[in-house]
Amino acid sequence: MIRITGGKHRSRKIVTPETMLTKPTMDKVRAGVFNALGNHLVGKSVLDLFCGSGSYGFEAISRGASFVIFVDHTKFSKDAVLTNAETLHEENFEFVFKDALSFINETEQKFDLIFMDPPYKLDVIASVLSVIEKRGLINKDGAIIVESEREISFNETYQDVRHYVYGLAHVYILRK
Repeated sequence: MIRITGGKHRSRKIVTPETMLTKPTMDKVRAGVFNALGNHLVGKSVLDLFCGSGSYGFEAISRGASFVIFVDHTKFSKDAVLTNAETLHEENFEFVFKDALSFINETEQKFDLIFMDPPYKLDVIASVLSVIEKRGLINKDGAIIVESEREISFNETYQDVRHYVYGLAHVYILRK
């Protein structure tokens, strides 16, 4: 189990998927990411790709986001997200049981924040970012948060790239 680090659900525990295929984002990493984002979450629309337990999305809801779409293609993640939503008494979300690339290729929605934390062994970050950019899925003044196990170079599309390192996790906050 991990905990929500701030907002209305601060210190509440959430479950993680019962599988070795996911790696929950540690509390200190999420706290650092949300501290870097600041208090600009109220009323924001959020996409949590490769959501696992939904820790990024539930953290965003706890801190004031208006709606989160969780996307994952595993039953373990679906079960964890639905359990966590019930535990937290949250209804401002949708779980989409689908592969992340399929979802972003099909959705017409735009988001203020997109969290992207794929399993470390998947090499999909560049392709997912490319689709997000081509389809215009991020709102003006929005941000994309990418978590990876290695350092990444981003193209000139993103004028503002902040890089944080928490143990083995590299976290990037990308803005145009």
